[in-house]
Amino acid sequence: MANKVCDFCLEEGRGLFHQPERLPDGHYICKNCRKIIASYDLPVKYDLFQLLVISEPYMQEMMMGDYLEHHRPEDAIAKYYPTTPMLLHQGEHVVNMRPASITVERSKIPAEQAVTRIGDIGRKQITNLPNARHSDGTEVEGTLYETDAALYFLSEHFINCHRLTSVITDHIDTDAVHVLEHGRQYSYRISHADLFHLRSVFYHMAVAATENREKSLVYLASENTMTLNSGKYNVPRNIKSGTYWVNPVEDATLHVRDANGRVRSVSSGRLRIDNGSVLEVDGQYEVRYRKREEGETGGNTITAGAFTGTPDNPEES
Repeated sequence: MANKVCDFCLEEGRGLFHQPERLPDGHYICKNCRKIIASYDLPVKYDLFQLLVISEPYMQEMMMGDYLEHHRPEDAIAKYYPTTPMLLHQGEHVVNMRPASITVERSKIPAEQAVTRIGDIGRKQITNLPNARHSDGTEVEGTLYETDAALYFLSEHFINCHRLTSVITDHIDTDAVHVLEHGRQYSYRISHADLFHLRSVFYHMAVAATENREKSLVYLASENTMTLNSGKYNVPRNIKSGTYWVNPVEDATLHVRDANGRVRSVSSGRLRIDNGSVLEVDGQYEVRYRKREEGETGGNTITAGAFTGTPDNPEES
């Protein structure tokens, strides 16, 4: 009998009792891949996120891009990010929704009840309790919501709200979503935070693919000059690190979170951008790798393969 190959990890079966099992859709899966997928509480079937949790991290973004090349991004968003009954702010969409908990100082928890709908959250409803530093810390359970505008933690007595650029996506701890904002740390304990981040990355890639049909997020004015439209941009490894000159086009703001989680706002001038940085643009910014030289003109459109992102307008937290 010929050995069968697992369609998930591409490993060949060995012996009579170690052959991959055939799924109803015709694909084969080995015992190890089945165990991994089940541990993420995902249906055991041949689908995008099942393949992502099995693959190596350096392959995941490429696999997402390949999926979007063969599927309509609108269909991908409808399939993996269905609407929820939660009331949201106008134009806001849920990307992730997971039970979570955070350990905060008991004495700082408000006595009154918090609002229960994201659409009712304004500045006055936000408490932002960080990780407890003292012995009176108590674990508070709630729900962690990520939308395309912000990250929310809703509990019975308080609400935390963070900018998306404050989320640390490359933290080694996969049992929590970590946030570093204004020098304070927030650790939301959830199962499989890596899947939480994968869903976020794919959502923004899918939205970017949709938007790019109408206008590019990144324009190339010369060899060293780019214009970034409103959006959140992850700076991957294929962008060279270095000092850039940034200038707003009319009224615009630029927030940067570096690889260590430090967040700063930039108006104009020189800016150091390294691997792992995240840029959040509101408006339009010109980004140059060196100062402008005589005769630099242009306006040719390039794809968002260098900087990937989506139009974004998160509320201040």
